[in-house]
Amino acid sequence: MEINATIGGCAVSDLVQAFGTPFYCYDAGKVRENARRIRESFQKAWPDTAVFYAIKANPHPRLVSLITADGIGADCAAPLEVLIAERAANPRERRMYTGNYESRDDFVAAARCGAINLDDIGALERLPVGYDGILSFRINPGTGRGSHPGIVTGGPDAKFGIPLEAAPDAYRRAYERGFRRFGIHLMAGSNNREAAFFAAMTRFLCDAAATAILPLEVKPLYLDIGGGFGIPYRDEEAPLDLAKTAFLVAQEMRAFGARSGLEKLTLRIEPGRAIVGDAGYLVTRVTAVKEGTRRFVGLDAGMNTLLRPALYGAFHRAEVVGKEHPIGPAALCGRLCENTDIFVNDIPFPAVAEGDIVVFRDCGAYCATKAF
Repeated sequence: MEINATIGGCAVSDLVQAFGTPFYCYDAGKVRENARRIRESFQKAWPDTAVFYAIKANPHPRLVSLITADGIGADCAAPLEVLIAERAANPRERRMYTGNYESRDDFVAAARCGAINLDDIGALERLPVGYDGILSFRINPGTGRGSHPGIVTGGPDAKFGIPLEAAPDAYRRAYERGFRRFGIHLMAGSNNREAAFFAAMTRFLCDAAATAILPLEVKPLYLDIGGGFGIPYRDEEAPLDLAKTAFLVAQEMRAFGARSGLEKLTLRIEPGRAIVGDAGYLVTRVTAVKEGTRRFVGLDAGMNTLLRPALYGAFHRAEVVGKEHPIGPAALCGRLCENTDIFVNDIPFPAVAEGDIVVFRDCGAYCATKAF
């Protein structure tokens, strides 16, 4: 992208004139390219890989429809996401529900999915009578990793999943209730860019399946290693090597197949950020510049528009349309009466004036979905 002159082939100036600011904008071609690249990387290494887009990353109906049209399933975390997947013509067998602390009403919607990943044993009691899909439990691996503490979803302090030692009892109870079609699931953290992490989680999940499901003399239908495939948010960060990740995960799957005899087991993955993250932009306008002990650049967006920096210190690169050379550090902020309403502190930034257009990059995931 050339100093954000265009997004997806559209001139930013034309978009600003058409929609005003602030607004989110997505490169549909990039979304489809990312989805295909992930699917092809994993299916090359492990042909029986099923990809489910994590709708929570960005539930925009048009994006979900684009992704669905390319044969990607839907991982839903709320009843509204089930509805979005249905309206995108995503068939039931390609819909999966992965929630936590669900109500009975939530599970009525979840039952419209072909598989449910339960977050705890007690959830069995809240499932609708007659649910006939695949049942899975989310296992907490006892450790987790993410680019920020707030997006680590495994380990003793995480609110997600059940410990490995409870998994045999969970599957035994489900078996006693008549379930015979099982999967097994984990998700230990978000925005990870190390291939070895996903290999380690796959190895753990394989061992968990051997411990919790195989003693029931039932073959699991899938191993779901979740999502968490990261993207770089800073220039110096390296992207996740998808080919290496898929290769290492497939190695663990083959080793498990050799040990268990389950050589045709389906691998499920739930990419969200890796599909839409770098395809989204937040386009804003400078409202004021304050010079003093620091230079503050005020924007017409705020933490209510882009919450991630205030919520857990996330970083988004920002560029000014038509201006490239920085003159010194600046803090970019919004207009809310909160001192946490700051997008980024002391980054090298060009000279700007009221009306200049500032574009934040990598805003496709967990940005618009957190706006309020």
